[in-house]
This record gives sequence, C-alpha cells and structure tokens, in this order.
Amino acid sequence: MKFFEKIIFSLFLLISFSTLQAQDYLFFTDSDIPNYYDPSYLQVNAPSELLMVNGVKFPVVSDTFYSGTNGLKLQYKSMNGGNWVAAVAAPGWPGRDATLKDSVVFMIYSPVSVPAANLPMLFVEDLSNQRSTKIPLSKYNPAGVPAGQWVKLWIPLDTLKQNPGGCDLTRVKTIFWSQGIDDAVTRTFFIDDVKMTGGASIYDYNYIVVIGSSTSAGTGASPQDSSYVNRLRKHIQSIDTTYKVLNLAVGGFTTYHVMPTGFVPPGGRPAPRPTNNISYALEYNPKMIFINLPSNDAASGYPIEEQIANFDTLVAVATRNNVKFWITSTQPRNLSNPTQMNLLTSMRDSVFTRYAAYAVDFWNGLAQPNGYIKPEYDFGDGIHLNNAGHRLIYERAVQVILPELVPVELISFLASRSGSEVVLQWLSATETNNYGYEVQRSTDKVNFETIGFIEGAGTTTSISSYNFTDGDADPNSTLYYRLKQIDYDGKASYSGITEVEAESPMGFKLFQNYPNPFNPETVISFSLPKNLSVKVNVYDMTGKEVAELFSGDLNQGYHKLNFNASHLATGIYSCRVLAGDFSSTIKLLLLK
Repeated sequence: MKFFEKIIFSLFLLISFSTLQAQDYLFFTDSDIPNYYDPSYLQVNAPSELLMVNGVKFPVVSDTFYSGTNGLKLQYKSMNGGNWVAAVAAPGWPGRDATLKDSVVFMIYSPVSVPAANLPMLFVEDLSNQRSTKIPLSKYNPAGVPAGQWVKLWIPLDTLKQNPGGCDLTRVKTIFWSQGIDDAVTRTFFIDDVKMTGGASIYDYNYIVVIGSSTSAGTGASPQDSSYVNRLRKHIQSIDTTYKVLNLAVGGFTTYHVMPTGFVPPGGRPAPRPTNNISYALEYNPKMIFINLPSNDAASGYPIEEQIANFDTLVAVATRNNVKFWITSTQPRNLSNPTQMNLLTSMRDSVFTRYAAYAVDFWNGLAQPNGYIKPEYDFGDGIHLNNAGHRLIYERAVQVILPELVPVELISFLASRSGSEVVLQWLSATETNNYGYEVQRSTDKVNFETIGFIEGAGTTTSISSYNFTDGDADPNSTLYYRLKQIDYDGKASYSGITEVEAESPMGFKLFQNYPNPFNPETVISFSLPKNLSVKVNVYDMTGKEVAELFSGDLNQGYHKLNFNASHLATGIYSCRVLAGDFSSTIKLLLLK
C-alpha cells in the first residue's frame, strides 16, 4: 500500500465508523455488466416463456431505469402447465437477516397498465436454497401498475415471517418473482432499486454480529436450526429478547473479504465485501463481534504473515470502536497438501498465542492428530462440520459470549410467606465468577440487614436454582428482601427488591408455589376471607387446562394443595385460583 493510501485508510479507520448507520439490504441498484445482472438466476418450464441472458441471467437495459445507470428487464408469458422464476441477490450472494427489516420494496415500470390480479408472486430463498411461501403482489398493491409510470411495490416482511415455509429468514439470499395467474399474455416490466428496508432502530437492540465463512453460514447443519449460529441466537434470545444475533457470514470468505471498507488488498487477493465485512458489522453499533474464518485462507495458500496482518487490522478496528470481539481458531480440514495443512495449523497456533485473550477453541476435540476432521464430526466432505460438530462449537461460543452479556443473570426472585417463615427462591441463567449471595431483609425498604448467605455456582452457563428460608419473619410486618451478589474478586451488585406482605388471614391471597422451579411436585397455598366456592386449575402456555386441583367449597382461612406434574413436560405453567368474585394467577416452572 502506498504511503498516501495508508494515511487515508488510517484516518478512515479512526473517524468514519462512528457516523455510520445501518443500511437497507440492497439486492439490486445497478449492474456492473452491461447486458445482464450477475447475481441473478432465472428458470422457465414450458409452455411458459421467460426472457433470459447468458443462459440463466436477468437481462439489464440502459434505456429504462429509475435511478443509477440501468435496470432489470422482466419479460414473461405465464401459461397453464408452465412456470417461471426470476431471482436477484446482492453481489457475493450473501445471506441477510430479514427478521430485522420491515418490507421488501422495489420500483417497477410497465409500458401498459397491468391490473393487480395479473402481477407476479414474490418469495425469498435462504443460503441453503430453502424457499418461503409465495405471496401474491396483488395482496398489498391493489392498484396494480399504471402505464408509463415508475411506482413502488412492496410486501410487508411480517407476511413472510408468518409464512416462512422452509426458509431461514435470518439468512435470506435471494428475492424471487414467480408466475402468478396463467393469463397467456406476454408482459414486460422494468425493475429497479430492489431492497429490504425499515425495521427497528439499531439502538433498539443489542447486536452480536457474526462475520465469517461457510461454517457460520450454517453449511453442514441440517436442519438449519442445528447450525451453531442459530443455536446461539436461540439461546441468547431465550435469556434476553433485547439481543439480536446478526449473521453476515458467506461461504468461501477469507480474511480479505471481511476487511474494512477502504482497505486495498494486494494483487490477486479479493476485495472487502461492504455488506458482509467488519465495517458493515460496526454499523449496527454491536455489543460484540464474533469472527469465524476456519480454513479458506489456508486452502487458498495465503501466507501466515498475511493472515496475521489481516487479523491485526480487524482487532485494531474493533478496539478503536470499543467493541468486544472474539476470534475463533482455525478448524480441522482434510487438506492433503502439506503446505496448506501447515498454514492451517500455524494459524491455529497464532490465534491461541497472539490473540489468546479473545481466542475461542474450534480445533481441539474436533481434529484428528493429522489435522483432519474426526469422522464423528465430519459432514462428509472433509471441510464442514455435521450437526454434532455444530453442537460442539455452539457450546464453546456460548461459554465465552454469555458471561460477557450476563455475569449473573437472574431469571426470577420470588418470596412466599407461611406464618413466621418466608421462603425466598431465585433462578440464575448464567453465572461468572460468582462467590455467592448475601440475603438481606428490610422493614422499610431502605435499611437492609444481612440475614444469611448462599454459596454461588462460580462460573456456569446452566440454570442454577437457589432457596433460603427466613425463619424469623415477623408475621405482622410487611418485609422486603434483596440479594447482594458477590464475585470472587469482591465486586458486588444488588438484585431488585421483592416484597412479602404482612399476614392477613381475612384477605384473599394466592401465594407463590413452593418449591419453584419444581420436579415433579409443588405446593399451592392461598387464603380465603370467608367460606367460598373455589376452583383451582393449572394451564399450559397456550391456555389449555392440564390439571384440575380442586373444585368445591372451602372455609375461611389458609389452604394448601399438592400438585404432581409427573405427567407434564418441562415448561412454564400457570395456576389460577377462582374463589367467588376473587381470582388470581401465578406462574409455575417445571424443570425435569
């Protein structure tokens, strides 16, 4: 790189990322090739007809376009018994997370007016070539297309989210138009500015962005829910729905593909992909970037010095933008070329040494001594991991990511009274460096005293359950409890405050079940202000009744019922007590 280029590039790294905002997903704006759009695919089955260029490509024209320098030409005849499809993708055929956007929109022009009923269908396809349900454009564009005018057509992505078919909408590769009604009329449309747009502000969510190649794109996993990124996404969102995992990985990528926009590669090396690189990742103001580039650099013969230089740049960009990041080691691959295998293992060692503080082990346990993939983890091509392999690296990703997000994540903190005893129960989703919990009590919600200590679980990504009984709780006072969570290094933080009312045997109250979570039995307790007819029922999360615990008359006072859930699956249930005009519901957590 020339001196002047280095100065410009350095200034770009230092100042430009802070001003970026998340972009629309662009599928077509202009074609670099004069007569066809390269990232496209067209197919027709007779007797239907479809105009194609270069075998299967979308025709491009320079005399009819909405913006830029050219547009797409869609010319077809829909016949009974035939079919046609026409698809566009962004350069590089990347997968995009359509769940983060609101709409598919594009500009369209027709020399003659076309009624809505005669418009094509639209659907999307993911990186594994799985397609969504087809949606008629007429459903959301009832005016059709007038003659001689550019108009915007759209489909709300909620429609596709509700009808995904087999498509993984977090990895959408292509937008398809397809045959609608069989009207046997030759129709010509011109299309431009095809994109997915809208969605929440980037500041509405906490993003974890994955950049990488085919492993992160999900190759080898079947179904796609088994891929490590999708497992990670599901796990994180089950803990905190404010987090989104954005997957920018594309099969075949090397370190050069994910370098910052503005980086000038050496001759013979690929340029950065601006919709899938670290610059684009930073546009989402991410909490963390996860970099997974397993083996393509080694297979391409890129020297170890180049790979390290590229990773150093990625580290520098993330560090300057105060973004936490992780770098995975290389992964085993059945490379028969000794030079390539040496590059693979040398880069593995470099990740573990040079980037030790943020290295994630995607090698050990997966690799044979010769660097090949262990058969039990091989997808079958000697390159990619199967479901078991994806499961293993998902577990390792979770181990490093979750503690950064939730050092101790409390799922619940509940209290229930029985006379002079108050039982406290709490659940944590994950813990890091957790020495334990001081249990504190107050009568005024201001001044707290420590009444006990419960040892913590240290570091774990599994759910941990705790309980503590306050055997000296004044039954005539409303009491307040909180937890002081203490790390091994002495750092501490406080939970929220949970309240227990003074005993009031003359009032109606449904107490939290104990124990909770439970397996398989728990106790439901409640108080009645007078003799009443009572019904106690348990429901699943769909509202279906799964158990009737009691139906009949009860006297004034306290009552307890045993609930045995041995016939039910793990999950969250609700228990409702209906007593005369009184009604109350609590949540029950069954963990088997």
